[in-house]
Formats: sequence, C-alpha cells, structure tokens
Amino acid sequence: MAKRVEGVTERILECAKQEFLEKGFKDASLRDIAKKADSSKGAIYVRFPDKESLFAALVKPSFDGIKNLLISARQEFLELPDNIKMKRMKGFSEDKVSLIIEYIYQNYDAFNLLTTCAAGTEYENFIHELVEIDIEHNYKLFGTMYRDMLTSRRFTPELLHIVSSAFFSGIFEIVVHNMSRTDADHHIKMLCLFFEGGWNTMLKR
Repeated sequence: MAKRVEGVTERILECAKQEFLEKGFKDASLRDIAKKADSSKGAIYVRFPDKESLFAALVKPSFDGIKNLLISARQEFLELPDNIKMKRMKGFSEDKVSLIIEYIYQNYDAFNLLTTCAAGTEYENFIHELVEIDIEHNYKLFGTMYRDMLTSRRFTPELLHIVSSAFFSGIFEIVVHNMSRTDADHHIKMLCLFFEGGWNTMLKR
C-alpha cells in the first residue's frame, strides 16, 4: 500500500473548504480542489470516497458538537425540580443560547458551510435536526409542567415545530449575514426577548 504523504490531507481539506464556500457543494469541483491543493483527484479518492464525504469531513464534527451541546443543555434543564425550572427558565435559556452562539463562532467556517453551501448534501436540512431535538425536549417539559396545554391542543405538534423552526432559523441568520460577534450577540439577545414574550403570552392564555 502506498504511503500517504504528510500534509496532503490537511491541504485537501483546506482547499475543499475554500472551494465549497466559494461555489457551494453542487458546483464545487474535485478537480479544482486537487489543483489548488497541488495534488490529484486520485489523492482525494484515496482519502474520501466522494465529494459528499469530503464535505462531511469539514462539517460533521461541528454539527455533532452543536447537537450534543443542545441535547446536554435540554437534559440538564429537564432534570431540575419543577419549582426550580419555573425560576430559572429565562436565565437558563439565555445562558445556553449564549453557549450555542459561542460554539458557532468557534467553528464558524463549518457553520458557514452548513448554512450557505450544503444544498445537495445530507446536511442541507441540518436545522431540522436541531428543531427535532428541541421539540422532543418541549414535549417532555410540557408533559410535566404544562400538560393541559397539550391535551387542550393550545399547543400542537405543528405549532411547536413552527415556533422552534423560526427560532433556530433566526439563530443561523447571524451566519447567513456574516455578522460580527458583537452584532450577533445583540441580535440574538433581542431574538430571545422576542420569543420570551411570545412564550409568556401563550402560557398565560
């Protein structure tokens, strides 16, 4: 078996990232990636079976990371006693959203790829997976604290999906519009206040 040349994989990944950011997944060319990496398509195929696996190598670690962060935050909240949940709901949510924003900016290139360049890959609906995690949490929360809202159908699966989709789509607008971290923090704070007002109104009806 031929020995892999040190540094080639790293060059391929870096050049692939730039190619995908420039052209999107569908229009990105393995030939151009190889040329920019001063390598060959054969060298790419030795390391990655196809273009999608090359894209996945750039985004999967960060996507798995944000899913795990969300799952951990939601589970931590669910394990609180109900009386503590009520007291900490607002502050807890803001703290955890701040962690998510921090993670996005620590892995900004990957989330830029996911948000703006993933059409045609298994990741093009990545926000939907985050929404499903959020909905599962909300059902568990409502099942213990706001069961009447589910049984009376004041909240339905469709409504929970709409609200969660709107929230997570809003979060990733900071990437779509390439906001500075300072601007992102401000707009996400306003977004949280907006949704807090909506939840409070619905819970009191």
